[in-house]
Amino acid sequence: MSGPGMSLDMRIGQRLEQRQVLSLQTIQSLKILQLATADLQQLVEDELLQNPTLDTAEPEPEAEAPPELADKGAQPETETPTTESGESFDDVIEYLERNTDVNEFVSRSGQPQDGEEDPKTEAFNNLAAPGRTLADHLLEQLRLKGYDELDWPLLEHLVHSLDHRGYLEYPLEDVAKALQGRYTLAEVEWALHEIQKLEPRGVGARNLAECLLLQVSPQDPDYPRLRRLLTEFWDDVLRNRLPRIAREMDTSLEEVKLLIDLLGTLNPHPGTLYSDAPTQAVVPDVIVEEDENGRLVVRVTREMVPRLAINHAYLRMLQEKKHDKETAAFLKAKLNQARQLIEAIDQRQSTLERVANAILKRQEEFMRVGMTGLKPMKMQDIADELGIHHSTVWRAVYGKYMQTPQGVYAMNELFTGGLPSSESDVSREAVKLKVKEIIDGEDRKRPLSDMAIAKKLEELGIQASRRVVTKYREELGIADSRVRREH
Repeated sequence: MSGPGMSLDMRIGQRLEQRQVLSLQTIQSLKILQLATADLQQLVEDELLQNPTLDTAEPEPEAEAPPELADKGAQPETETPTTESGESFDDVIEYLERNTDVNEFVSRSGQPQDGEEDPKTEAFNNLAAPGRTLADHLLEQLRLKGYDELDWPLLEHLVHSLDHRGYLEYPLEDVAKALQGRYTLAEVEWALHEIQKLEPRGVGARNLAECLLLQVSPQDPDYPRLRRLLTEFWDDVLRNRLPRIAREMDTSLEEVKLLIDLLGTLNPHPGTLYSDAPTQAVVPDVIVEEDENGRLVVRVTREMVPRLAINHAYLRMLQEKKHDKETAAFLKAKLNQARQLIEAIDQRQSTLERVANAILKRQEEFMRVGMTGLKPMKMQDIADELGIHHSTVWRAVYGKYMQTPQGVYAMNELFTGGLPSSESDVSREAVKLKVKEIIDGEDRKRPLSDMAIAKKLEELGIQASRRVVTKYREELGIADSRVRREH
């Protein structure tokens, strides 16, 4: 039972509230802002093929519209008619009815004249061919060996189970289970050994030690000792316990170091010689360069992305009178899409330029001297300065590259914090670089401890605790002083 004062009645009421809803055009603008130059180029190429009202702008200034169009209020070529009455589309419909169908018009709008090279065809012809994968290379070698057809499912399964390094990370028992009992564990082991005989040497290994051992020829005079080093003393090698290895192998310390140097000439990741995708050249979205007065200036690149405009033929055809609603609706939608795309790309370029200029203002020392001049900088700092949301800054730099006097950098790499609990204007990346420089210059027989490195940083005016040094050293992939020590 409900108690006194409780009500279970259903009521209908109204309330007034404000809610921010993003328009489809805003969403499209944000997506285009986030695209890297190569992705934007592909998007533009796709839109040019799909939207007959969209065309590439000529590099030279466009001729003005005929006077009769200007008198009737025709829009400039880079703008889309936005009247809602439909009267401006009358002649478009009649033109389409008299001049074949929409599909033919689409193909006509972007076709080159006789003897001209089609820029779209040329662009597609210049696309990189798919890279030759490791699996392709291995399977080709296996086919030449003429294995029984019954063995092929097992061999193919193992080949496609290798990671990008060429390693098999799964236990052989799991491989046998994945094949649902069609092959025994012994057969799986046989198939793996067959793959390990292929090129590149070291492929099919299950760990680094096995990978290196597969690359050592049994005919090598040092093979017996290298095999012992990799199978019996590998953990000691990783822990730099070289004197113990020398005692156990009854050899000199110099001989142990020579054997380890020989292993250092081998490839720890043989699979990376082949790629699942073509190598893509980095295309800078922003270029920072000096002007004639020695000042650093920002230039946003546009060379890779065609400049867009509304197809000029449509502006002339808008003077026709007859049309049907379906065709008019189609043309309105396509014209609106073209206008929104042009505006979104212009907005992307504008936002990217503003963000790049704000970055240059804060990181000019880095642009001139390198990583040691990199200052702490957060995306929120740029957002506050420009009066935009920090997510807009993130989209503006996501997947984009900046060409600077110091080289090409991913733009998001220029955002870094400072030292923990410090008001220093030295960035974490600059401190990491100093840590690496100190370690590179140390006495290898008496490597510096993390505390000693922290004291050297203090002498340089950088306050960093031993704990911070340890963290940065590990992020750099540098071993501790015991492992770095040379015997």
